[in-house]
This record gives sequence, structure tokens and C-alpha cells, in this order.
Amino acid sequence: MSGKHVLQGAQNFVISGSTFNTADTINYYTSVGNRTTSDAAIPVKPNSSIRFTGRTDVLAKLKEHFTAESNDKLRRRKFFLLYGMGGIGKTQICLRFIEDMSDCFSHVFWIDASSIDTITQGLKGICNFPEAQSSALDGSPQSALWWISSLGDNYVIVFDNADNLTPEELEPYFPSGLGGNILITSRNSGLRHLTLHENSLEVKEMEENDAISLLLKAACLDESQQDLQAEASKIVNELFCIPLAIDQAGAFIAYGDTDIRHYLGEYSQYRERLLSYPAFKGASKYDRTVYRTWELSFNEIQQRAESDNFHRAQAANSAMLLLALFAFFHFDGITEEIFSYAATQKHETSEDNEQRPALPRASSIIDRTLLQLDDTGKWDNFIFKEGLQVLFSFSFIKLGSSKGVYAVHPLIHAWGRDRMSSEDRQKYSLMAYIMLTSSLPGDFDKQPYQFRRILVTHLRANIQYSAMEKREMVDRYFDEAHERSGGLLSEQGYDSEAEKFQIKVLDVRSRTFGEEHPNTIWAMGNLANTYESLGKYADAETLQIKVLDIRNRLFREEHPDTIGAMQNLANAYHSSGKYADAEKLQIKVLDLRNRVLGEEHRHTISAMGNLAITYRNLGKYTDAEKLQIRVLDLRNRLLGEEHPNTISAMSNLANTYESLGKYAFAEELKIKVLDLTNRHFGEEHPDTISAMGNLAITYESLGRYADAEKLQIRVLDLRNRLFGEEHPDTITAMSNLAYTYDSLRKYANAEKLQIQVLDMRNRIIGEEHPDTFTAMNNLAVTYQRLGKYADAEELQIKVIDLRNRVLGEEHPDTISAMSNLASAYESLRKYADAEKLKIQVLDMSNRLFGEEHPDTISAMENLAIVFYHLQKYKDAVKLGVQVVDLRKKIFGEKHPQTVEAVALLATLKSPTIKVVHHISQIADKFSKMLKSKYDKQ
Repeated sequence: MSGKHVLQGAQNFVISGSTFNTADTINYYTSVGNRTTSDAAIPVKPNSSIRFTGRTDVLAKLKEHFTAESNDKLRRRKFFLLYGMGGIGKTQICLRFIEDMSDCFSHVFWIDASSIDTITQGLKGICNFPEAQSSALDGSPQSALWWISSLGDNYVIVFDNADNLTPEELEPYFPSGLGGNILITSRNSGLRHLTLHENSLEVKEMEENDAISLLLKAACLDESQQDLQAEASKIVNELFCIPLAIDQAGAFIAYGDTDIRHYLGEYSQYRERLLSYPAFKGASKYDRTVYRTWELSFNEIQQRAESDNFHRAQAANSAMLLLALFAFFHFDGITEEIFSYAATQKHETSEDNEQRPALPRASSIIDRTLLQLDDTGKWDNFIFKEGLQVLFSFSFIKLGSSKGVYAVHPLIHAWGRDRMSSEDRQKYSLMAYIMLTSSLPGDFDKQPYQFRRILVTHLRANIQYSAMEKREMVDRYFDEAHERSGGLLSEQGYDSEAEKFQIKVLDVRSRTFGEEHPNTIWAMGNLANTYESLGKYADAETLQIKVLDIRNRLFREEHPDTIGAMQNLANAYHSSGKYADAEKLQIKVLDLRNRVLGEEHRHTISAMGNLAITYRNLGKYTDAEKLQIRVLDLRNRLLGEEHPNTISAMSNLANTYESLGKYAFAEELKIKVLDLTNRHFGEEHPDTISAMGNLAITYESLGRYADAEKLQIRVLDLRNRLFGEEHPDTITAMSNLAYTYDSLRKYANAEKLQIQVLDMRNRIIGEEHPDTFTAMNNLAVTYQRLGKYADAEELQIKVIDLRNRVLGEEHPDTISAMSNLASAYESLRKYADAEKLKIQVLDMSNRLFGEEHPDTISAMENLAIVFYHLQKYKDAVKLGVQVVDLRKKIFGEKHPQTVEAVALLATLKSPTIKVVHHISQIADKFSKMLKSKYDKQ
């Protein structure tokens, strides 16, 4: 090793008969006679670490390769390459392998291959071997290679740390001939060109148990203590089981600077210092810390960037820029499409520039170094690819799950930011943000959904890193970038994060252009939609009314933007439970669109679909069915059966069939929807997953609970894997599975999931979001099933209080909560309290929905049961008869709800028979809530 006596710190070896053997003393060799010798030190293999742990699979692979008998008559040289990121333990594996196999090789030569200079120094040192000196070598590297090649078949030469060399640069230092064995370690996977594919192996992170053992050894702690094992597990996972990082952590703990229980606290605050502090370099044979290991590779790239060779310098500069940008993306799933779309998106039009001349535009400052276009207007990715190759050669990145997708190891990813100055962090964080938002079109429909699903992960990571710098990304305003960020976050279910961007956009546009500017009005509408998703219905309604008022004032009623504003306000009314107001506006929207655009225009058909959904919520199932059949017929004829809008129309009609009790029709359509979405989009597309969830709900209605459970588990698994545990759709899937467990009477399973759902809703969207109320309500119902009546009562009172305050007393969900609390009172035998609430529920349902609405009929049925418990038999029977008559009229005699009503009436007419309380109204309401989440237009 250059600059030191190579035997310094080595295990006791002497060279005897040209092999290394253990001895009690070390003998140093000097020149003999008048032969020409080199002044270079003899390159002797260093010792492996006494803490070496695990790696049995890699060692076994090496032993198998170098000891296997060759089928060739002539023994051919065996090559093997170990490659992988710096600090991953390649050198230590080789050291242990050579020690384990020392009896199998006639000679062992260990060469530091970190540069041409270290290789030539090592070869010159070999000339000083006593056996080599007897061959009258001239002290040159070439004479050393000649001598090694004369030794026969069974020597091994290790080129360690060959990180900075190309295959063409390293190969001249292989001894001539076919004999011997060559083992190479490198970060550069490109050295695989020197051997066959099967004779190379990437060294990856340690197994967790081995990593724990290494940490405790390095920290000089007792491996048998279970509490230490648990603490060590947390640390090694935080360090991603990288051996050098773990060894350094152990050294830090062993020095007594911190206790193992407090290491992660120190690490979270001082990561950069701990991974680069010279005193804690662990077992590195090159005196390097984790961060120093990577910094040396980066320095090599910097030197290339200053090269006189233009193409070499260009590739290095591209690599440095990519590494800096990647540090502010998510570490995994970095796709070429981000750069391709950013290069080819046409963000600015002359009209757009005229409308927003005073606002800063991200597209005006984007660095186009990596975004060049060719003569045909397509992305020229040559410079991008050149940079990637440099990063691959130093194991800074690796291939991802598919072509064109890349990943950075999480610890290298952190180092990429830690090594930067504060100014550079701000610079590259902003540059990465602009790159990400520039890859989005103004109209999201022009781009594959799956790309946006990947992109949002990178955008959220970028925002997080910006916040870690104590600088909110929204503070540096770029108009179109912020608009697209808000739109993407909202589309992907991250409404709280979207809200911040959209408030900023509206504020800046209002101040710059005034409230009546088209772009300001557009921003108002976007924010209103996000308020709606966040459950801030009053805020959404206020904004939508304002938008409609401005559009009405600026344009005529028949202007497309005015009609669109009407539809958006109708949606806000719908979310607020003001179904009658929504219906009134939607009828007007449909009439206007019919008159202006004609019945077959896509906006007219969409207006029909929206009105149909409102009809369904009003209990006007026949009207809904009629409209949805018309929508499906039009979309089938105009778009074809496999168009996403046609599939959506099928799904909505299937839900209405279910409400009408036409379960066979509903099942048939939903199976078709699932088959089409699967074929059209693939199993992992959100629409396919939603179709699975919809079909599961129909299986519930058909009493096929096992089939429903199987599908719901699959839905939850897919959403968990694709979106993450805390995504709104994943939480909804948990809630739906809990409902299925409830149907299967697996109440303990349902309770466990519902507690988890409520906890996540509380933490992510807050206690006052409607979805959080629903989670409380569902858990309360399960408490009731489990006989935890006091717990159910307490939760239901809280649900009513919150819904009253946030949604208002007359919102359907508030009325539903009152009914559920009444049921809890009933279980507690508080019949008078139950009666009072249920009379109130019936009165409000009658007034808001009318006598024939399903919720009103359910309220009658529930009140009849309470009358029965209070021994008001005549009142109970009177209501029971009314329920049967209404259900026969609306659903027909064979509908399941009609059959249930007839059975209940028979019970009410028999006072001697004990009534078991039915909670069908609760189940119906919850089922409706689940199904409404899948309504799409």
C-alpha cells in the first residue's frame, strides 16, 4: 500500500517456499547480492477484521468458483469480480476468503488497485520477494508480471479497490498466460467486461442478524443481552446494514461517547459528523470513514470534469448534476420519464404569457443541460446516459425494478445532501423541484396515471427536504410549478399538502391580477375542490358560490365556464348533504348542456351521470337507473365498451342496481367492469383496485362474505404496496375490510382494524374531518356488536357533537349519527332516550328527504322497534305496516328489504316473542358510504 511499509500492522507471516505461513516472528527482507531491486515495499495481505461477521453466502460462492474442477484439458485462469458500493465490505470478504483458503494457493499477491500508481508500486514490491530476487528481476512492474506468470497454475492475485479504473486500464496488469487466479474488488460494475457474467457478484447489505452481531462486537457489548439486541436492531436498520457504517457506529459507542440506547438520538442530529469523523473509521483497510469513502469517489468525478477531454468532462459534469438532483428526489423509482417529459413539455404559450406576465415562471429558469432535444423534437438523452454511466461506475446508483428506472442507496442519498453547503442545498432542491413540476402537463389527462403516481413520491420527498432546511418550498413562488404541484398532490390524495400550494397560488394571483382574472378564478375553483376533499364543506361551498357569482357577472349563463361553476357548486352541495339543492342545480346544468352542446356531447353525458348519482342519494333509484342506462348507452355507442368513461358508467349503474336490490345485475356488471379495467389498465391501476372493492361490496350484499373478504384483503394489499399505509385510499381499504369482518362476525378483527383506521385518520387529517367521524362511527358500531355498550355510547355522542358542529344538524351524516346513538341507547335499555332520538331522526328525515326515501323508511322501522320495547305495540305495528307498504311500493314484494320488513312486522304483531334488535339501518348507511367513494364521472 502506497506510502507505508506494507507489513505494518499485518498478522505474523513469513514467506517460505513462496507461500504465506503463520510464524511467531516477522522477518523483513532486504536486497540480496548485486541484483537489481526496487525500493517499493513488499505488498503483503493485511489482516481481516477480528470482528468479521456473516457473509457466508458470498464466501461460499468464492470457494465454489476457485476450487471447482475445470472441464478444460488445459487449466484456464479463473477470474472473479466482487463489486458494490463503497463501505459494503468487499475488501473484508476477500481478506477472509484468502485466509480461509490459504492452503489452496501456492502464492498470494495482494495489490492495492486504487490507481495505476498503487498497482505499479505493488508490482515493484513483488520484485523484492526472496524467491523473485533469485530470478534476477530488474525491479520493474513488467518483470514482476513475468515472474508471476512463470509460477504455474495455482497462484492468486487480488486487485483490491479497483474503483477508478476501466477494464482497459486494469487488464495490462494481469500476468500473461492462462494460469493462476484473479480476484478483483471494485465499485465499478463495468469491470464485469473482464470476466463472464456468472463470475461476478454484487455485494449487498448484510443480513440484519449479522449486522446486529457486528455492531455489538464493535461496541464491545454482550451479544447475549436481549435488550441490547433490540437496540442494535434499530441502529442497523437506520444504517441500512452497511458494514462500514455499523462498524463506525460500534466504534463510537465503544469510545464511550454515547450509550447504545442513545446512539440514534445522536445520529439523527449529527449524522454527517458521525459518518465522517476520522476517529471512527472502523475496520477500513484504507483509513476511510463511510462518508470519506464516497467523497473520494466524488473527487475523482470532479477531476474528470476538469479534464481536457471534452466528452470525459461532459459526462462527469452530467454525473455531478444528476447526483445533486437525485439527492432531492425520492431515493427509489427515479425514472427517465421525468427528464423526458420535462424536456418535451410545452408549458408556455403566447396566450399564457400574456395572461401571467407579472408572475415568476419556473420554466424560465430551468436548467436545460440534461434536457436537450434532437432535430425531431424528441428528448436527446445522450448526455443524461453518459452521466448515468459515470454514476454506475462508482456504484452511486443502481438499476431499479425496470428499464429506465434507477435507485440511490438511502445512505448515499443522505450523503449527497449532507456534503452540500446550505447554499447548494437550496440551489439543487429548487432545481429538482422545477425539474419535477416541469415534467407535468397543464392537462393531466395527456399523461399516464402511473407516471404521476411515481412523480408524486418524488415531489413529496422534495418538499420534505425543503422543509428540513427550514424553508418551505411554497415560499419561493413559481406560478405554474405551484399550480401543478397543488393539482398533483390533490389528485393523488395528499390534500393537506395540496392546500398549502393552492392557497399560495390564489393569494399571489388575487394580489397581482385581482379576483376577476381568469387565472385567479381557476385557482379559487382548485382550492374549493381541495377544501371539499378535506371535508371543509362550508369553505368549499363559500368559494364555489363566489366563483359562480363572478362567472355569472363576467360571462353569460350559457358560457361553458359558468356551467362548469354551477356543476362544481352542485358537487359542494352534494358533499354538504344538501341533495335537494344539488339536484336543482344539476337539472339546470343538464338542461343548459343539452341546449348548448347537444345530448351526445361528453359534458352533457357527464351532467346526466352526476344528476343520476344525486338521484340515488335522494332515494330516487328508478330515476337514477333510467339516467344511468342512458349514459351507458351513449358512452358505449360514442366511445366504445373499453373506454374508461364507459367503464365508469357501468360501475355507477351497477351501484344503482344494488340499491334497487337487483344484485344479480349488479354482480354481472361489476365483474365485467373488473375484467375490463384489468385488461385495459392492469391489476395495479387505481380503477382496477376500485373495481375489486366495488365487487366486494356486491358480494357483501349477496351474503358471499368469504368472497368479499378475499377481494378486500387483495385491495388492501395492493393499496398498501402501491400507495403506502397512510394514503387515504389505503385507509379506506382497511375500513372496508373491517366492515367485511363485521359481516363475518369477526368482531375482534374488525375492532383492531377500525382502531387503526381511527388513529390514522385522527393523525393525518384531524379529528374534525368527516372521514374521521365515519371512522369513529364504525368503531362505535363494532363496540356495540362486541357488547361494549358504554364505549359505543361515548363514541356516538362524540360523533354527533362533531358532525353537528362541522356539518350542521340537518346533514345526512349527522342524522345517521343520531340514529346510531339511539341504537346504543337501545342496547343499554335506555328506551326512553332511544325513543326521543328516533322520533327526532324520523321527523328530520321526513322533512329533508320525504316519506319514500330509504333513510326515512329505515327511521320508521327503527322507531317501531323502540315502540315495541316500550310496549307501545299498536304504534309499533302501525309503523311496521307503513314500512311494508312503502317498501313494496318502491322495491316490489321480492326485494330483500321488503322481505325483512314483512318478517319484522310479523314479530311486532307477536308481543310474546322477544325482539332481537336489527341494525340494518346502520349497515345500509355504512354500505352506502363505502359505495359512494367509488362513484366516478
